Amino acid sequence: MSESETRLQVVFADLRRAIDDVIVKHEVTMEELSAVLGWLQQVADAGEMVYVSCVFVKTVLQGTEGADYLHPETDGASSWEMQGPAHVPGAPLLDSPAVLPMRPGEPGEPLLVSGTVRSTAGEPLPGAVVDVWQIDANDVYSGITSADFAPLNIPNDAVGIPADNLRGRVVADSKGYYEFRTVMPGIESLSFPPGGPFATLAEALRQPGDRPRHIHSVVTADGFLPLTTQIYFDGDPLVDSSLEGPVPASTVKTTTRRASPDDYRARGLGTPYRALSCDFVLRPA
Repeated sequence: MSESETRLQVVFADLRRAIDDVIVKHEVTMEELSAVLGWLQQVADAGEMVYVSCVFVKTVLQGTEGADYLHPETDGASSWEMQGPAHVPGAPLLDSPAVLPMRPGEPGEPLLVSGTVRSTAGEPLPGAVVDVWQIDANDVYSGITSADFAPLNIPNDAVGIPADNLRGRVVADSKGYYEFRTVMPGIESLSFPPGGPFATLAEALRQPGDRPRHIHSVVTADGFLPLTTQIYFDGDPLVDSSLEGPVPASTVKTTTRRASPDDYRARGLGTPYRALSCDFVLRPA
């Protein structure tokens, strides 16, 4: 950017070039352009402009809040993913291996998550803390209300659910290994108003207003940059077809079903469970 150019001029010029390229590449017609402008007017008239941010907010945050973990391909660092509004500070501190706080008979298929926290140089990071939280199998986050998702209107009735349910800060052992047991998460919906222009767009794109199943995490270790990310699940079609955009391939993990009675009973379970491995790689501060 030259001294005579403003940030607005530079960003607008780049945006204009990108849109021009798309228009020419796909031979967009005047009728199609008019349809886009008409749809935007419908969005404004319906008071749904807030949902426009859902399409681009993750990308905006990636270049700001997630800047410390841009370009993970250069050093093998883990990929950044947005924190979202459902984080609650001060979750219980749990030594690994841990069981996240949960209700007796917690709904959902049991899930074991384990891995190593290490540096980009490959060194394990003893005492690293993996702060995790997730939605339950009934699609509710504990410890928050619908107001925490404002200005989006996302229902979240956590009445009667313990505030720390499925939340915990798991401390890695002397080898940087962590492990916690939880349940498979439910679905987090962006709750587009039925019949509105955004719901119509999602239907036309065949991209529902739901997020892929996920577990949130913030990973910290002394001397290293904190990593905010999410764990996604192989086989979930939404990892590639959500309106917020595809998720990094490195964050999509495969689960295996463990059905040996000796195995699941040794873990205090009465049924088979799923397990996945997820390593976190941090950059030095």
